[in-house]
Amino acid sequence: MWKEFSLDSAVRVRRAPQGSAQARLHGQTFRLRLGLSAPLDRVLGWVVDFGDVKTLFRPLFERLDHQPLYEIDGLDDTDTPTLAHWILRACQPQLAAIDAVRLLEADGCGVVAGRAF
Repeated sequence: MWKEFSLDSAVRVRRAPQGSAQARLHGQTFRLRLGLSAPLDRVLGWVVDFGDVKTLFRPLFERLDHQPLYEIDGLDDTDTPTLAHWILRACQPQLAAIDAVRLLEADGCGVVAGRAF
């Protein structure tokens, strides 16, 4: 199953080539899809409730949405692949069933961290 979110954040890609627009401070809207995989609950018939995913993800969402990502401790850079892998690792304590993060920076352009979906 998956749950999708939209993030608007301030980014500055440290490893971007000198003179690149990506190296300057700019806003970025991301579409984030959290992929979860676990055995189905035999009574309820689902992996986890979508509302529970939203609730469990909320603290991390609030660290990312409308925030300067380049100021987050432990986030090496704000390029899409680095951010996707960081989100996957950061979600694991709260969302044990998470196995993939799909992060799109534009339609048709993004990355998957973890198991592809």
